[in-house]
Amino acid sequence: MGKKILILSTGDVNGAYEAMYKVAHILKNMGHEVVMCVKHKTKNEEFIKAYRPNFSTPKKIGVLEKIIALLKTKFGSDHTKKSIPLQTDKKYSFFSSDELNEKINTESLLKTVGFTPDYIFVGMTIDFLNTTDLLNLYSATKAKIYNITVDMNHFTGGCHFSWGCEGYINGCDDNCPAIINKDEKVIAKNNFDKKYENARKADFQIIAGSGLTLDQARRSKIYKDQTVIHNINSLIDTNLLNDRNKTIAKNIFSLSSDKFYILTGALNMDDPRKGFKYLIEALKLLEENTNKELKEKIVLLVVSNTVNEEFENVSFKKQKIDYIKDYRLLSLLYQAADVFVNTSIEDSGPMMVSEALACGTPVVGFDTGIISNMVIDDYNGYKIPMKDIKSLADGIKNIFDLDQNSYSEFSKNAVKQVQEFSSYEYAEKIFSKILNQ
Repeated sequence: MGKKILILSTGDVNGAYEAMYKVAHILKNMGHEVVMCVKHKTKNEEFIKAYRPNFSTPKKIGVLEKIIALLKTKFGSDHTKKSIPLQTDKKYSFFSSDELNEKINTESLLKTVGFTPDYIFVGMTIDFLNTTDLLNLYSATKAKIYNITVDMNHFTGGCHFSWGCEGYINGCDDNCPAIINKDEKVIAKNNFDKKYENARKADFQIIAGSGLTLDQARRSKIYKDQTVIHNINSLIDTNLLNDRNKTIAKNIFSLSSDKFYILTGALNMDDPRKGFKYLIEALKLLEENTNKELKEKIVLLVVSNTVNEEFENVSFKKQKIDYIKDYRLLSLLYQAADVFVNTSIEDSGPMMVSEALACGTPVVGFDTGIISNMVIDDYNGYKIPMKDIKSLADGIKNIFDLDQNSYSEFSKNAVKQVQEFSSYEYAEKIFSKILNQ
Protein backbone atom coordinates (compact mmCIF):
# COMPACT_ATOMS: atom_id res chain seq x y z
CA MET A 1 0.00 0.00 0.00
CA GLY A 2 1.41 3.40 -1.04
CA LYS A 3 2.63 5.86 1.57
CA LYS A 4 2.20 9.62 1.73
CA ILE A 5 5.73 11.01 1.52
CA LEU A 6 7.03 14.55 1.91
CA ILE A 7 10.44 15.58 0.55
CA LEU A 8 11.93 18.78 1.98
CA SER A 9 14.68 20.75 0.21
CA THR A 10 15.49 24.42 -0.32
CA GLY A 11 15.53 23.95 -4.09
CA ASP A 12 15.05 21.36 -6.83
CA VAL A 13 18.08 21.85 -9.13
CA ASN A 14 21.86 21.41 -8.87
CA GLY A 15 23.92 19.29 -6.48
CA ALA A 16 22.30 18.54 -3.15
CA TYR A 17 18.90 19.81 -4.29
CA GLU A 18 19.00 17.66 -7.42
CA ALA A 19 19.71 14.65 -5.19
CA MET A 20 16.43 15.17 -3.34
CA TYR A 21 14.61 15.61 -6.64
CA LYS A 22 15.96 12.17 -7.58
CA VAL A 23 14.75 10.74 -4.25
CA ALA A 24 11.29 12.10 -5.02
CA HIS A 25 11.27 10.49 -8.47
CA ILE A 26 12.41 7.13 -7.13
CA LEU A 27 9.68 7.11 -4.48
CA LYS A 28 7.04 8.19 -7.03
CA ASN A 29 8.11 5.38 -9.36
CA MET A 30 7.64 2.98 -6.45
CA GLY A 31 3.95 3.95 -6.35
CA HIS A 32 3.92 6.31 -3.38
CA GLU A 33 2.13 9.67 -3.17
CA VAL A 34 4.99 12.17 -3.10
CA VAL A 35 5.22 15.93 -2.71
CA MET A 36 8.53 17.76 -2.80
CA CYS A 37 8.14 21.01 -0.88
CA VAL A 38 10.80 23.64 -1.61
CA LYS A 39 11.50 27.27 -0.93
CA HIS A 40 12.61 27.92 -4.52
CA LYS A 41 10.79 26.05 -7.28
CA THR A 42 12.50 25.84 -10.68
CA LYS A 43 11.21 22.64 -12.29
CA ASN A 44 7.68 22.42 -13.69
CA GLU A 45 6.54 19.10 -12.23
CA GLU A 46 3.27 19.31 -10.32
CA PHE A 47 4.55 17.19 -7.42
CA ILE A 48 7.03 19.99 -6.58
CA LYS A 49 5.34 22.68 -4.52
CA ALA A 50 6.79 25.97 -3.31
CA TYR A 51 6.17 26.70 0.36
CA ARG A 52 3.58 29.44 0.79
CA PRO A 53 3.57 30.96 4.31
CA ASN A 54 0.23 32.73 3.86
CA PHE A 55 -2.27 30.22 5.21
CA SER A 56 -2.05 31.00 8.90
CA THR A 57 -4.78 33.01 10.56
CA PRO A 58 -3.55 36.53 11.41
CA LYS A 59 -2.96 36.98 15.09
CA LYS A 60 -5.19 39.58 16.77
CA ILE A 61 -3.10 42.33 18.32
CA GLY A 62 -4.25 43.92 21.55
CA VAL A 63 -4.05 47.65 22.42
CA LEU A 64 -0.95 47.22 24.64
CA GLU A 65 0.87 45.26 21.92
CA LYS A 66 0.04 47.98 19.39
CA ILE A 67 1.52 50.66 21.70
CA ILE A 68 4.70 48.60 22.22
CA ALA A 69 5.04 48.06 18.45
CA LEU A 70 4.68 51.81 17.81
CA LEU A 71 7.33 52.63 20.43
CA LYS A 72 9.73 50.09 18.90
CA THR A 73 9.18 51.57 15.46
CA LYS A 74 9.76 55.11 16.74
CA PHE A 75 12.74 54.56 19.00
CA GLY A 76 14.21 51.35 17.58
CA SER A 77 15.20 48.20 19.40
CA ASP A 78 17.45 45.20 19.04
CA HIS A 79 14.70 43.55 17.00
CA THR A 80 14.39 46.40 14.50
CA LYS A 81 18.09 47.03 14.02
CA LYS A 82 19.66 45.34 11.02
CA SER A 83 21.41 42.24 12.27
CA ILE A 84 25.11 41.85 11.57
CA PRO A 85 25.84 38.64 9.63
CA LEU A 86 27.69 35.95 11.51
CA GLN A 87 31.38 36.05 10.60
CA THR A 88 32.70 32.61 9.71
CA ASP A 89 35.61 30.88 8.03
CA LYS A 90 34.09 30.20 4.60
CA LYS A 91 35.70 26.81 4.12
CA TYR A 92 33.40 25.31 6.77
CA SER A 93 30.25 26.49 4.96
CA PHE A 94 28.61 27.42 8.27
CA PHE A 95 25.25 28.27 6.72
CA SER A 96 22.84 26.83 9.28
CA SER A 97 23.26 29.37 12.04
CA ASP A 98 19.93 29.13 13.91
CA GLU A 99 18.37 25.86 15.10
CA LEU A 100 16.51 27.44 18.02
CA ASN A 101 13.85 29.54 16.32
CA GLU A 102 11.07 28.45 13.99
CA LYS A 103 11.57 29.41 10.35
CA ILE A 104 8.30 28.18 8.88
CA ASN A 105 4.66 27.93 9.88
CA THR A 106 3.83 24.23 10.22
CA GLU A 107 0.17 24.66 9.33
CA SER A 108 1.08 26.65 6.22
CA LEU A 109 3.55 24.02 5.04
CA LEU A 110 1.10 21.15 5.51
CA LYS A 111 -1.57 23.09 3.61
CA THR A 112 0.95 23.66 0.84
CA VAL A 113 1.67 19.92 0.74
CA GLY A 114 -2.00 18.95 0.76
CA PHE A 115 -1.78 15.86 2.95
CA THR A 116 -0.49 14.59 6.27
CA PRO A 117 2.70 12.66 5.47
CA ASP A 118 3.57 9.22 6.79
CA TYR A 119 7.27 9.79 6.06
CA ILE A 120 9.41 12.91 5.65
CA PHE A 121 12.79 12.85 3.88
CA VAL A 122 14.97 15.91 4.41
CA GLY A 123 17.93 17.07 2.33
CA MET A 124 19.68 20.44 2.38
CA THR A 125 17.32 23.10 3.76
CA ILE A 126 19.53 26.20 4.03
CA ASP A 127 17.45 29.38 4.50
CA PHE A 128 14.28 27.27 4.51
CA LEU A 129 13.76 25.31 7.72
CA ASN A 130 15.66 23.72 10.61
CA THR A 131 15.34 20.88 13.13
CA THR A 132 12.99 22.90 15.32
CA ASP A 133 10.63 23.08 12.33
CA LEU A 134 11.08 19.34 11.80
CA LEU A 135 10.16 18.71 15.43
CA ASN A 136 7.03 20.82 14.93
CA LEU A 137 6.17 18.80 11.82
CA TYR A 138 6.64 15.59 13.78
CA SER A 139 4.37 16.86 16.56
CA ALA A 140 1.68 17.72 13.99
CA THR A 141 1.91 14.56 11.88
CA LYS A 142 3.79 11.85 13.82
CA ALA A 143 5.56 11.15 10.52
CA LYS A 144 8.83 9.20 10.52
CA ILE A 145 11.60 11.67 9.67
CA TYR A 146 14.77 10.70 7.77
CA ASN A 147 17.58 13.16 7.17
CA ILE A 148 19.72 12.42 4.09
CA THR A 149 23.39 13.38 4.27
CA VAL A 150 24.16 15.42 1.18
CA ASP A 151 26.91 16.75 3.48
CA MET A 152 27.59 16.82 7.26
CA ASN A 153 25.10 19.45 8.35
CA HIS A 154 22.50 17.09 9.79
CA PHE A 155 24.87 16.20 12.64
CA THR A 156 26.94 19.36 13.20
CA GLY A 157 26.38 22.66 14.99
CA GLY A 158 25.97 24.50 11.70
CA CYS A 159 28.88 23.71 9.38
CA HIS A 160 28.49 21.55 6.28
CA PHE A 161 32.15 20.43 6.24
CA SER A 162 34.24 19.78 9.34
CA TRP A 163 37.85 20.07 8.07
CA GLY A 164 39.00 17.73 10.82
CA CYS A 165 36.98 19.30 13.63
CA GLU A 166 35.44 16.60 15.83
CA GLY A 167 32.62 18.69 17.25
CA TYR A 168 30.12 16.45 15.50
CA ILE A 169 31.56 13.46 17.42
CA ASN A 170 31.89 14.95 20.88
CA GLY A 171 29.36 17.77 20.70
CA CYS A 172 30.12 21.30 19.52
CA ASP A 173 31.41 23.70 22.16
CA ASP A 174 32.26 27.41 22.42
CA ASN A 175 35.64 26.87 20.70
CA CYS A 176 34.09 26.40 17.25
CA PRO A 177 36.81 26.97 14.59
CA ALA A 178 34.20 27.90 11.95
CA ILE A 179 33.02 31.03 13.80
CA ILE A 180 35.51 33.91 13.91
CA ASN A 181 34.31 36.14 16.76
CA LYS A 182 34.93 34.60 20.18
CA ASP A 183 31.68 35.92 21.67
CA GLU A 184 29.66 34.23 18.91
CA LYS A 185 31.28 30.79 19.03
CA VAL A 186 28.64 29.62 21.51
CA ILE A 187 26.15 29.67 18.61
CA ALA A 188 27.60 26.38 17.36
CA LYS A 189 27.14 24.80 20.80
CA ASN A 190 23.57 26.05 21.11
CA ASN A 191 22.74 24.81 17.61
CA PHE A 192 24.25 21.39 18.25
CA ASP A 193 22.53 20.97 21.60
CA LYS A 194 19.20 21.89 20.00
CA LYS A 195 19.71 19.48 17.11
CA TYR A 196 20.57 16.72 19.57
CA GLU A 197 17.49 17.49 21.67
CA ASN A 198 15.15 17.68 18.66
CA ALA A 199 16.53 14.43 17.20
CA ARG A 200 15.83 12.66 20.49
CA LYS A 201 12.31 14.05 20.83
CA ALA A 202 11.25 13.15 17.28
CA ASP A 203 13.51 10.12 16.81
CA PHE A 204 15.12 11.48 13.64
CA GLN A 205 16.92 8.85 11.58
CA ILE A 206 19.81 9.39 9.17
CA ILE A 207 20.46 8.03 5.65
CA ALA A 208 23.99 8.36 4.25
CA GLY A 209 24.68 9.66 0.76
CA SER A 210 28.25 8.36 0.49
CA GLY A 211 30.77 6.08 2.18
CA LEU A 212 32.35 9.04 3.96
CA THR A 213 29.12 10.43 5.42
CA LEU A 214 28.12 6.89 6.43
CA ASP A 215 31.29 6.66 8.52
CA GLN A 216 30.78 10.18 9.88
CA ALA A 217 27.15 9.50 10.81
CA ARG A 218 28.15 6.33 12.64
CA ARG A 219 30.63 8.34 14.72
CA SER A 220 28.40 11.37 15.24
CA LYS A 221 27.01 12.04 18.70
CA ILE A 222 23.51 12.55 17.31
CA TYR A 223 23.22 9.35 15.25
CA LYS A 224 25.81 6.93 16.64
CA ASP A 225 23.12 4.92 18.45
CA GLN A 226 21.08 4.32 15.28
CA THR A 227 21.11 0.55 14.76
CA VAL A 228 21.18 0.53 10.95
CA ILE A 229 22.30 3.44 8.75
CA HIS A 230 21.54 2.84 5.08
CA ASN A 231 23.77 4.32 2.36
CA ILE A 232 22.30 5.32 -1.02
CA ASN A 233 25.72 6.25 -2.57
CA SER A 234 24.73 9.23 -4.71
CA LEU A 235 21.77 8.38 -6.97
CA ILE A 236 22.47 7.54 -10.59
CA ASP A 237 19.85 7.21 -13.31
CA THR A 238 21.54 4.57 -15.47
CA ASN A 239 19.04 5.20 -18.27
CA LEU A 240 20.79 8.54 -18.75
CA LEU A 241 24.31 7.81 -17.50
CA ASN A 242 25.71 4.60 -18.96
CA ASP A 243 28.42 3.19 -21.24
CA ARG A 244 26.25 2.36 -24.26
CA ASN A 245 27.99 4.83 -26.59
CA LYS A 246 31.54 4.52 -25.30
CA THR A 247 32.90 3.26 -28.63
CA ILE A 248 31.70 6.36 -30.49
CA ALA A 249 31.81 9.02 -27.77
CA LYS A 250 35.21 10.39 -28.76
CA ASN A 251 33.97 10.99 -32.31
CA ILE A 252 30.98 12.96 -31.04
CA PHE A 253 33.35 15.41 -29.31
CA SER A 254 35.85 15.31 -32.19
CA LEU A 255 38.45 13.74 -29.92
CA SER A 256 41.26 11.57 -31.27
CA SER A 257 41.09 7.82 -30.74
CA ASP A 258 44.86 7.66 -30.19
CA LYS A 259 44.89 10.22 -27.34
CA PHE A 260 44.48 9.56 -23.60
CA TYR A 261 41.95 11.99 -22.12
CA ILE A 262 42.05 12.91 -18.43
CA LEU A 263 38.72 14.40 -17.36
CA THR A 264 38.38 16.57 -14.27
CA GLY A 265 36.14 19.40 -13.15
CA ALA A 266 33.92 21.18 -10.66
CA LEU A 267 31.46 24.04 -10.67
CA ASN A 268 34.07 26.21 -8.93
CA MET A 269 37.68 25.12 -9.32
CA ASP A 270 38.91 27.77 -6.89
CA ASP A 271 37.03 26.12 -4.02
CA PRO A 272 39.78 24.78 -1.67
CA ARG A 273 37.61 21.73 -0.91
CA LYS A 274 38.12 20.52 -4.48
CA GLY A 275 41.91 20.28 -4.05
CA PHE A 276 42.89 21.16 -7.60
CA LYS A 277 46.31 22.33 -6.49
CA TYR A 278 47.12 18.68 -5.77
CA LEU A 279 46.04 17.65 -9.25
CA ILE A 280 48.24 20.33 -10.79
CA GLU A 281 51.22 19.11 -8.78
CA ALA A 282 50.48 15.48 -9.70
CA LEU A 283 50.25 16.38 -13.40
CA LYS A 284 53.61 18.16 -13.20
CA LEU A 285 55.09 15.06 -11.60
CA LEU A 286 53.53 12.92 -14.34
CA GLU A 287 55.12 15.20 -16.95
CA GLU A 288 58.56 14.78 -15.41
CA ASN A 289 58.28 10.98 -15.56
CA THR A 290 56.76 10.68 -19.03
CA ASN A 291 58.80 10.65 -22.23
CA LYS A 292 58.01 13.10 -25.01
CA GLU A 293 56.22 10.55 -27.20
CA LEU A 294 53.82 9.47 -24.46
CA LYS A 295 53.36 13.05 -23.26
CA GLU A 296 51.96 13.95 -26.68
CA LYS A 297 49.18 11.40 -26.17
CA ILE A 298 47.85 12.93 -22.93
CA VAL A 299 45.16 15.62 -23.06
CA LEU A 300 43.49 17.28 -20.06
CA LEU A 301 39.75 17.95 -20.32
CA VAL A 302 38.60 20.50 -17.74
CA VAL A 303 34.88 20.98 -17.10
CA SER A 304 34.12 24.14 -15.13
CA ASN A 305 32.67 27.63 -15.34
CA THR A 306 36.11 28.96 -14.41
CA VAL A 307 39.52 27.34 -14.85
CA ASN A 308 42.23 27.81 -12.25
CA GLU A 309 45.07 29.88 -13.72
CA GLU A 310 47.60 27.41 -12.32
CA PHE A 311 46.52 24.93 -14.99
CA GLU A 312 48.43 27.10 -17.47
CA ASN A 313 51.63 25.81 -15.83
CA VAL A 314 50.78 22.26 -16.90
CA SER A 315 52.36 21.49 -20.28
CA PHE A 316 49.96 18.72 -21.29
CA LYS A 317 47.48 19.74 -23.96
CA LYS A 318 44.37 21.19 -22.38
CA GLN A 319 40.80 21.68 -23.47
CA LYS A 320 38.22 23.64 -21.44
CA ILE A 321 34.60 22.56 -21.59
CA ASP A 322 31.85 24.73 -20.14
CA TYR A 323 29.91 23.15 -17.27
CA ILE A 324 27.35 20.76 -18.78
CA LYS A 325 23.81 20.55 -17.40
CA ASP A 326 22.30 18.21 -19.99
CA TYR A 327 22.76 14.66 -18.66
CA ARG A 328 22.78 13.03 -22.10
CA LEU A 329 25.62 15.24 -23.29
CA LEU A 330 27.41 14.83 -19.96
CA SER A 331 27.12 11.05 -20.28
CA LEU A 332 28.81 11.18 -23.68
CA LEU A 333 31.63 13.30 -22.29
CA TYR A 334 32.28 10.83 -19.46
CA GLN A 335 32.29 8.01 -22.00
CA ALA A 336 34.74 9.91 -24.22
CA ALA A 337 37.22 10.31 -21.36
CA ASP A 338 39.72 7.58 -20.48
CA VAL A 339 39.92 8.43 -16.78
CA PHE A 340 38.15 10.77 -14.38
CA VAL A 341 40.35 12.33 -11.69
CA ASN A 342 38.87 13.71 -8.49
CA THR A 343 41.10 15.56 -6.00
CA SER A 344 38.51 16.69 -3.47
CA ILE A 345 39.94 16.80 0.06
CA GLU A 346 36.72 17.76 1.87
CA ASP A 347 33.68 16.46 0.03
CA SER A 348 30.65 14.29 0.69
CA GLY A 349 30.52 13.33 -3.01
CA PRO A 350 31.08 14.55 -5.54
CA MET A 351 28.34 13.23 -7.82
CA MET A 352 30.77 13.33 -10.77
CA VAL A 353 32.61 10.28 -9.38
CA SER A 354 29.56 8.02 -9.55
CA GLU A 355 28.50 9.56 -12.85
CA ALA A 356 31.89 8.77 -14.42
CA LEU A 357 31.82 5.20 -13.11
CA ALA A 358 28.30 4.72 -14.49
CA CYS A 359 29.64 5.66 -17.91
CA GLY A 360 32.39 3.06 -17.75
CA THR A 361 35.18 5.52 -16.99
CA PRO A 362 37.73 4.45 -14.34
CA VAL A 363 38.25 6.92 -11.49
CA VAL A 364 41.41 7.98 -9.68
CA GLY A 365 41.09 10.21 -6.62
CA PHE A 366 41.69 10.86 -2.96
CA ASP A 367 40.09 8.52 -0.43
CA THR A 368 37.13 10.64 0.63
CA GLY A 369 33.46 11.15 -0.17
CA ILE A 370 31.96 8.66 -2.59
CA ILE A 371 35.39 7.37 -3.63
CA SER A 372 35.89 5.73 -0.24
CA ASN A 373 33.50 2.88 -1.04
CA MET A 374 32.80 3.12 -4.79
CA VAL A 375 36.36 3.01 -6.15
CA ILE A 376 38.32 -0.21 -5.67
CA ASP A 377 42.04 -0.47 -6.45
CA ASP A 378 42.93 -2.53 -9.53
CA TYR A 379 39.19 -3.06 -10.18
CA ASN A 380 37.64 0.17 -11.43
CA GLY A 381 40.29 2.76 -10.58
CA TYR A 382 42.60 3.79 -7.75
CA LYS A 383 41.81 5.15 -4.29
CA ILE A 384 44.66 7.47 -3.29
CA PRO A 385 45.75 8.36 0.28
CA MET A 386 44.74 11.92 1.08
CA LYS A 387 47.00 14.58 -0.51
CA ASP A 388 49.53 11.96 -1.69
CA ILE A 389 50.64 13.61 -4.93
CA LYS A 390 53.03 10.87 -6.05
CA SER A 391 50.40 8.14 -5.62
CA LEU A 392 47.90 10.30 -7.48
CA ALA A 393 50.29 10.62 -10.43
CA ASP A 394 50.99 6.87 -10.26
CA GLY A 395 47.27 6.08 -10.27
CA ILE A 396 46.73 8.11 -13.45
CA LYS A 397 49.77 6.46 -15.04
CA ASN A 398 48.45 3.01 -14.09
CA ILE A 399 45.26 3.66 -16.06
CA PHE A 400 47.32 5.07 -18.94
CA ASP A 401 49.43 1.90 -19.03
CA LEU A 402 46.50 -0.56 -19.15
CA ASP A 403 46.27 -2.65 -22.32
CA GLN A 404 42.96 -2.71 -24.18
CA ASN A 405 41.62 -5.85 -22.49
CA SER A 406 42.57 -4.71 -18.98
CA TYR A 407 41.04 -1.26 -19.58
CA SER A 408 37.85 -2.92 -20.82
CA GLU A 409 37.64 -4.89 -17.55
CA PHE A 410 38.12 -1.73 -15.47
CA SER A 411 35.38 -0.08 -17.50
CA LYS A 412 32.92 -2.95 -17.04
CA ASN A 413 33.67 -3.08 -13.32
CA ALA A 414 32.99 0.66 -13.02
CA VAL A 415 29.52 0.19 -14.50
CA LYS A 416 28.88 -2.88 -12.35
CA GLN A 417 29.77 -1.02 -9.15
CA VAL A 418 27.18 1.68 -9.88
CA GLN A 419 24.50 -0.79 -10.89
CA GLU A 420 24.97 -2.70 -7.64
CA PHE A 421 25.43 0.16 -5.18
CA SER A 422 24.36 3.50 -6.67
CA SER A 423 21.57 2.99 -9.22
CA TYR A 424 17.91 3.88 -8.87
CA GLU A 425 17.18 0.14 -8.62
CA TYR A 426 19.57 -0.15 -5.68
CA ALA A 427 17.96 2.90 -4.02
CA GLU A 428 14.50 1.37 -4.45
CA LYS A 429 15.63 -1.65 -2.42
CA ILE A 430 16.90 0.64 0.35
CA PHE A 431 13.70 2.70 0.46
CA SER A 432 11.58 -0.47 0.43
CA LYS A 433 13.40 -1.65 3.56
CA ILE A 434 12.81 1.71 5.23
CA LEU A 435 9.14 2.03 4.31
CA ASN A 436 8.29 -1.56 5.25
CA GLN A 437 9.86 -1.55 8.72
